[in-house]
Amino acid sequence: MLKLSKRVEYALLSIQVMAKNPDTVVSAKDVADRFNISFTLVAKVLQQLVHAGVVRSYAGVRGGYALAKHAELVSIADVIEAIEGSGSRLVECQEEHDHACTAHTSCTIKEPLQVLHDRIVSTFASMSVAELAGPQLVQITGHVT
Repeated sequence: MLKLSKRVEYALLSIQVMAKNPDTVVSAKDVADRFNISFTLVAKVLQQLVHAGVVRSYAGVRGGYALAKHAELVSIADVIEAIEGSGSRLVECQEEHDHACTAHTSCTIKEPLQVLHDRIVSTFASMSVAELAGPQLVQITGHVT
């Protein structure tokens, strides 16, 4: 079954906290302590999210992170792409770099798996961070995606 990486899971947990607390700056330590997860990995993931423009960082003693846009404007796909990059696929032969596949010329599953990949990406793109944060946030913002 499809499995998200720990880095993506930590990114989604971090984003969820930010979405539920839009007027608060959240620190990596806050997230790590709340979920009893690795501070070091949370900090690295948050930096990737900053680099991708998904979250903003604030320096100083009371610094931390907050969403760069409203939660309903950030998709789960945005978060996954910020952490994993845009080139990841379901199977190796679909990835951007060249792979020596012995079944390449007679493969009958590559194209159907591409369709499946596109549907998964579409599903992730259709779900907003507001939905991840819970129905109460979608009701507050007035947007249902």
